[in-house]
Amino acid sequence: MGLTRGVALNNSALKLERQGDLNGAERAHLEAIQDKEAGLGTDHFTTAVPYNGLGELYLKTEQLDKAGEYLNKALRVGTQSGPKPDLAVTHDNIGRLFEMRGDLKAAREVRLQGSPNNIACGHYAEGRCGKLSNSLHKLSQCTTADRKRHKKYCRRIDGVATDI
Repeated sequence: MGLTRGVALNNSALKLERQGDLNGAERAHLEAIQDKEAGLGTDHFTTAVPYNGLGELYLKTEQLDKAGEYLNKALRVGTQSGPKPDLAVTHDNIGRLFEMRGDLKAAREVRLQGSPNNIACGHYAEGRCGKLSNSLHKLSQCTTADRKRHKKYCRRIDGVATDI
């Protein structure tokens, strides 16, 4: 119980999500959370991983209130302990949540909380977009994968899309 089974459940959730079984992914994330909370506690840094994963899934399915609930749990735990790159990913996910709610100023602010060395883009690569998130887009596959989402929100800032 706890870490080993929780990691296996996290991996299973990600696999189910890639296969398009979002309900199965949700169940696996929730079970991972239950195992990690029971075995390690709600404040253990590895418990933040399934919180963040479930928050990402809820972003994908546009269940924004649920996404916010779990991403804020991940943020609370990640701020106290754990790897800084994991916290940067949580900041980026919360930034995406703010974007989806139309609050671009808050999206940018939450992403910049880890600057200058702990900022992640939605595809977890390093690079820079000075306008929206100051997230990094050095890898071409990251830039390509994130372009559609990114430009949509950059255009909202001042009517001009950022060159990523």
